[in-house]
Amino acid sequence: MKEFNSYNLALLVTEGKFSCVKAAESLSLFSHDSLTRYLSKNELKHNIDIGKLPKGGRLIFDDSSISKMFSKDIEGVRFIWCSSLKKAIRGYTLIKIIYVYGNKIYNLVDIIWDKAEGTKNEVLRNELKKLYDAGLEPEIVLFDCGYMACKTVNLIDSFGWKYLTLCKSNKIFEKQQVQSFQFYGGKSLYGKARGVYHKVQIAKHDDRYMMTNLDKPITSYSGWKIYQKRWIIEEIFRALKSVLHLEQCSARTLKAQINHIQACMDAFMYLKANFPHLGPELAQRQFLKNYRAGKINIQKDFALTA
Repeated sequence: MKEFNSYNLALLVTEGKFSCVKAAESLSLFSHDSLTRYLSKNELKHNIDIGKLPKGGRLIFDDSSISKMFSKDIEGVRFIWCSSLKKAIRGYTLIKIIYVYGNKIYNLVDIIWDKAEGTKNEVLRNELKKLYDAGLEPEIVLFDCGYMACKTVNLIDSFGWKYLTLCKSNKIFEKQQVQSFQFYGGKSLYGKARGVYHKVQIAKHDDRYMMTNLDKPITSYSGWKIYQKRWIIEEIFRALKSVLHLEQCSARTLKAQINHIQACMDAFMYLKANFPHLGPELAQRQFLKNYRAGKINIQKDFALTA
């Protein structure tokens, strides 16, 4: 296990609302100013050797809003759409790309989306090209209909990668909307979709439609079983927000905000590695219990150089 830093420890030991002042009081190891400086002066992003990642994993991407409604003068904050609140809020849109092999999660990319750099799909395609050029070889790529742009699925297919995604009910397939077809026995339909240069198959699960370039036929059940493996990224977003204080950084610089995001993900990975049979909330409770009982070797697991 690689060493973690003092800010990771601060995230893990703080219950309720997070702040550097509160974390410093809980730890009594260093001042809140040292934690703030640590975010601003260090580069916390980890470089992963893509070419050495195991082949045949799942490449998953999605985005989530990070609320900064009550923060002022934070660099890069703008009005974004929050799907959970169903309204525009001040904050960031975080695009995350992960690679999952077995029970191991690799956090490949975290991007705070800036409209000036293009649409979310354009930004994503640039990152996918980098991953392909670096030698990534996933078994399948999973994403929702928000990233089902024709250029995106065409690019993924051109890499020789297989994908499975949700598609909208009005997607044109064989010159008709997919909602106009009957899916007898849960079987998929093969054909051409508008704007897509390769043959695809469409399957229906309840009121949802799935599109894939998999060679093996899928059914309503088998396709949905594959798609459900995408939910790990939703669970990560939920844990980062509800347990590990993703939205509770008041640092004013964009660099510090990005470092906070990385530190939250590192803390999540620590909990997953050390408490693999517990969910994030229970894992943090167990960590706190062990920490207060003196069972956590902070000198071994954490580099306390804030």
